[in-house]
Amino acid sequence: MSKSDRGNWFGRHKVLSVIGGIIVLIIIISVATSGGNKGNDGTVADKQSTPSTQKSTTKTKPAAKFAFDDGTFKVGSDIKPGTYRTHGGDGSAFGCYWARLSGFSGEVDDIIANNGSYTNGSQVVTIAPSDKGFQTQGCGKWYAQLTQVTSSKATFGDGMLIVGTDVAPGTYKNSGAKDDYSCYWARLSGFSGTIDDIIANGVNKSNIVTIAPSDKGFSSAGCGTWTKQ
Repeated sequence: MSKSDRGNWFGRHKVLSVIGGIIVLIIIISVATSGGNKGNDGTVADKQSTPSTQKSTTKTKPAAKFAFDDGTFKVGSDIKPGTYRTHGGDGSAFGCYWARLSGFSGEVDDIIANNGSYTNGSQVVTIAPSDKGFQTQGCGKWYAQLTQVTSSKATFGDGMLIVGTDVAPGTYKNSGAKDDYSCYWARLSGFSGTIDDIIANGVNKSNIVTIAPSDKGFSSAGCGTWTKQ
């Protein structure tokens, strides 16, 4: 794919939206036992044993379960149906693009749903058992574990985030976009990528949005930082 072709993938695809743990327990048991020692008179001294037991417990953060990277995959053989997430894009100048596929003809009609972002925020997608394939480019590694990617559930930036895991329900205000149409947000009931999953959305420079406890996800791009009010 040429640079001009890749730079225009948003225009060539039907994008539907604008945009615990592992505990390692190490037990080291060391037993030091002194052997029989002969005294000066040739007799053998009594054996003495000094048992010493040392236990150390190390807790480590669970490693994310890597699922797949860039490419086109067959669902069922290459990858399993389910919900996957990225921890952010790979920094590609062309951004992140993904698509659920009903076939491999390369035609627009094979696209069940797609999405992407020119920023490096997280993406989340649910691949259905009925999907034939999944395509991804520039999104970074996809993981089967849906662990938190935000440093705070009350302050966050661009990306597709999971309510309850990444962000807490509540009312949020963004720090402001560059212009009136550069910020897009959406409250989501799921991660299929279809229009049916959009509860509400908007495009504005300055926004105040209430994320409900029943929402499954929240997606935004170009909105700056969201802060809980």
